[in-house]
Amino acid sequence: MIKSTFFARWRWRFFGAGVGLFSMAAAAAVVWPIASGRTDPPFFSRQATQSLLKDVRRSGATRWAPDEMVQAEAAVKAAFAAYRFEEVKFIPLRDFRGVRGALDFATFKCQTALAAGNRNRMDAKANADEALAAAGRDAGRSGDVAEAMHLGAYNRTLLQKGRIALREAQIMYDRGDYSQAAQKAGEAGAQSRVVSQNAVQAAARYADPSLLNRWRRMIDETVGWSRTTGNPALVVLKENHRVDLYDNGRVVRSYQADIGYRSINDKQRSGDAATPEGRYRVTAKKSASRFYRALALNYPNDEDRAEFDRLRRAGVIPRGASPGGLIEIHGNGGRKKDWTNGCVALSDRDIDDLFPRVGVGTPVTIVGGDGQGVFARMARMQVNANGTSGGSGGGSGTP
Repeated sequence: MIKSTFFARWRWRFFGAGVGLFSMAAAAAVVWPIASGRTDPPFFSRQATQSLLKDVRRSGATRWAPDEMVQAEAAVKAAFAAYRFEEVKFIPLRDFRGVRGALDFATFKCQTALAAGNRNRMDAKANADEALAAAGRDAGRSGDVAEAMHLGAYNRTLLQKGRIALREAQIMYDRGDYSQAAQKAGEAGAQSRVVSQNAVQAAARYADPSLLNRWRRMIDETVGWSRTTGNPALVVLKENHRVDLYDNGRVVRSYQADIGYRSINDKQRSGDAATPEGRYRVTAKKSASRFYRALALNYPNDEDRAEFDRLRRAGVIPRGASPGGLIEIHGNGGRKKDWTNGCVALSDRDIDDLFPRVGVGTPVTIVGGDGQGVFARMARMQVNANGTSGGSGGGSGTP
């Protein structure tokens, strides 16, 4: 009996000890995860990641770095899903260690997208800046061309399209559409360059060495005649828009001139609005004329008629055309643009000054230029840009 009671007593003691040990182990299993911190939700890290994602979206990374943005969005979504998965568990069973790693990875992806977006946006802005600057330069050159010569319908239309495209590009740039702005500026520049290139081809004759030598020889011979005879002589430089009055071989007056609106070419026939090139003389002095006062010239002379016949036989000039006439140096000029049908127009004040200085028979030499005018500069710039000359001796064209 005593022995049985002894064993029963120890049995309960062992049972109690087991229960105590189990309770301690269970308590430790509950307390340890909490005490270790792995059950603590990384709330502030989650908030920081969420705030960073908003900043990245506001920065425009969705536009400027779409691939990196997709990765960042996916990483944030995965981290938040992991956060929610642990958050709904019984507290001792939570383990946010993996969530912290996922949030760190999502933060890295957001920072990568932000950096890539900013970099791509700045690169696009720099490209747009360069494209707009280049288009502006091209538009300026084509604008100079428009001021310097008469443009045909095609080139006028192209010039206007280029100007409109440049304005559209600037609007796109101002609203931050840098890639589209660069593309539109490229279109504007291309259209302006076509206008300039067409004009340069037409103006190439003004830089042609053979023509320049001929024109300079004509000028020298006219100046020499004035020096030898002591009489006045006139030299008209078309591309320089200038009439020089020589007396005793010296320039005594220079007048600004308006000329034919298609005078980039030599005159070939009636109605082509080009001022002729050659050696002429004053045939009449008109004190009263449709254009105030006028000095009539003997166009067409024998050389003009011979050239007209040659071109008509070659099919350049249509049958039924005529060489034209009624070329004068007259008043009503000073408009600072070419507007006549082939005549040379001076301001009324200048024609008043010139009129008493010359007489019937005064030589008038009309040349394209002396190689220093706007057309010659255009042609030389094109040569410098391309490294080759696009000119052809004596060729002509209407831009």
